[in-house]
Amino acid sequence: MTPTVIITGASRGIGKVIALELAQRGYNLMLAARSEGPLNAVREECEKIGAKATACVLDITTEEAAPALRDATLDAFGPPWGLVNNAGMAESSPLAKTDDDLLQRHLDLNFFAPMRLMRAVLPRMVENKGGRVVNVCSTAALSGYPYVSAYSASKHALLGATRSLAREFARKGVTFNAVCPGYVRTEVFDGTIKNIVDKTGLDEVQAEDKLKKLSPQYRIFEPVEVAHTIAFLLSEDAHGITGQAISVDGGEIEH
Repeated sequence: MTPTVIITGASRGIGKVIALELAQRGYNLMLAARSEGPLNAVREECEKIGAKATACVLDITTEEAAPALRDATLDAFGPPWGLVNNAGMAESSPLAKTDDDLLQRHLDLNFFAPMRLMRAVLPRMVENKGGRVVNVCSTAALSGYPYVSAYSASKHALLGATRSLAREFARKGVTFNAVCPGYVRTEVFDGTIKNIVDKTGLDEVQAEDKLKKLSPQYRIFEPVEVAHTIAFLLSEDAHGITGQAISVDGGEIEH
């Protein structure tokens, strides 16, 4: 039977590239995001590759989203093999301006939404005696960076949950891992560059150079590098890997 993978935040950036990579590998795909037009465009691209794909338009931060996405997956394909919690947000702010609203928005999308979705789908994975959960975190889940305390805290929380759940389900055939990219060339990265330019007076080349220097490889990473890592963790070959934080950062974080 063809395995099914749920991907959140699938309408753009890393999520879109994950969807296209998994389509090429023959998975059935349940694609979730808020933006209907872009999401349907990704679904159509996956179908052109030859994959079966369904788009589920919803706000993953609502309490009803997780059971709705689980039920849509069961109706379309049956129990899922994999879950990729990719949807996320990152806003920079100094501590003085990091108010409760900013904290809550980061936690709602980066932590509570993945937790609800894992809680919704895990019983079906356990019934099937196997599954893979991959949470897209960040190097900010492994280290601290200035001006992103809300983001970093929410990703640390998701990584902690990933490690705990890996132990909880270790003998039930389900693995949990986190992929922790450095700076990846996406629309979000473009916004980061603009923010640096606006706040520092550096030009775009100088701003990108500043971020490249964080990695010993001196480069910005491509979404497909993250997608390849996730594809491996979803595979049968990765059965012995669980509770891990896999960095895609050119050696920036050693752990």
